[in-house]
Amino acid sequence: MTLYVDRQGHVIKRTTWLALTARPEYVVIASDAVAVEGHQVQVMTMWLGLNLPSRPRVFETLLHAVGGNRPCRWMWPSLLQAQVGHRQVVDELATGQPAASGSMSTRSNNSR
Repeated sequence: MTLYVDRQGHVIKRTTWLALTARPEYVVIASDAVAVEGHQVQVMTMWLGLNLPSRPRVFETLLHAVGGNRPCRWMWPSLLQAQVGHRQVVDELATGQPAASGSMSTRSNNSR
């Protein structure tokens, strides 16, 4: 059974979830373009609002290289973790170095 949740993790009705998904200012948490080795990479973190029993998908960060075939993705259970995770992904891409708190690759949920 799918539970729909808002950005704070509170259970909401499907009709409310549908209304919120139509509001880009609510869905998009952060979006950054980063140049990596001469290629443009887009990093976007979004609220999905799906709390599935087997795999909560409340927030997701996608990393997609222009011209690339498959994006990398990370899932986050809370808004704060999504914001911090997004910033770490962007910082690691921009500097080529793991973030101070550890590499995102150790926490990634890549779908390759």
